[in-house]
Amino acid sequence: MSSQARPWPAQGDVLISDPSPLTGERELYTVVSADVYNSAGGRTVLVAEIETGTRYRATAFATETDYGIVLADRVVWLPVDMLGQHFGRLAPAQREQVTVQIISILRGS
Repeated sequence: MSSQARPWPAQGDVLISDPSPLTGERELYTVVSADVYNSAGGRTVLVAEIETGTRYRATAFATETDYGIVLADRVVWLPVDMLGQHFGRLAPAQREQVTVQIISILRGS
C-alpha cells in the first residue's frame, strides 16, 4: 500500500514539518514506532530527528540516509496532527539499522 493511500504514517516514512511560526524553518523526521502501533489510531507517533546539516556524521547511534543523518538518540512522541507532510521513505536496511540503534540506546548495550 502506498503512503498516499494509508491513513496513518508507517515506520520508515520521512516527514517534513510545517514551517515553524517563530523561525520559518522546517524539520525532517522519520517514523520509528511500529506499524501495529501506528495503525491503531493513537494520537501520537514516535519519530527520530533527521539532521540535514553537516554537524553530524554516521556513528553507532546515527545512520546516514538519502535525507540526512537519522539521530537514534533524538526520539520524541509527536501528535499525528503535527507530523507535517510525507517527504519520502527510508530504505528497509536503514530503517532496521535505526531501530537497532534506538533499542541499543534504551537497553544501554
